[in-house]
Amino acid sequence: MPMNDPNVGFGLGAIMAPAGIIAMMMRQPKGPLRLLIDAGATNPHDARRLNSVGIAREGLVERALLHGVVVKEVDGRCWVDRPRMRRRRLRGAVLAGVATLAVVVALWILSH
Repeated sequence: MPMNDPNVGFGLGAIMAPAGIIAMMMRQPKGPLRLLIDAGATNPHDARRLNSVGIAREGLVERALLHGVVVKEVDGRCWVDRPRMRRRRLRGAVLAGVATLAVVVALWILSH
C-alpha cells in the first residue's frame, strides 16, 4: 500500500470518529429538561423552582415553555410534560428524516 493512498487508515477513522462523538456527547452537562426530570418535576404536584434544580435563568427553558413541554405554575414552579416532550421529539425526528430523504433523493435525481 503506498503511503499517499487516501484510503490508508480509513478503517480506523471510521471507528474512531463515531466513538469520539459518542464520548463528547456523554461528557455534555445535563440539559435543563433532564435536570427537572431527575428532580422528579414531571407533574404539577412535584413541580420545582428552576433555581432549585440548578437552572440559573428562565431563558434556558424558554423554548420548552413556549411549546408546552415545560409547564410553569402560577407560583413559579415548573414541571416537564413528558408525553408532550416525547411527541415533540418524535415529530422532530420524523421531520429530520423526511428532510434528509428529500435531500438524498434530490441529489440522486440531479446526478442522473
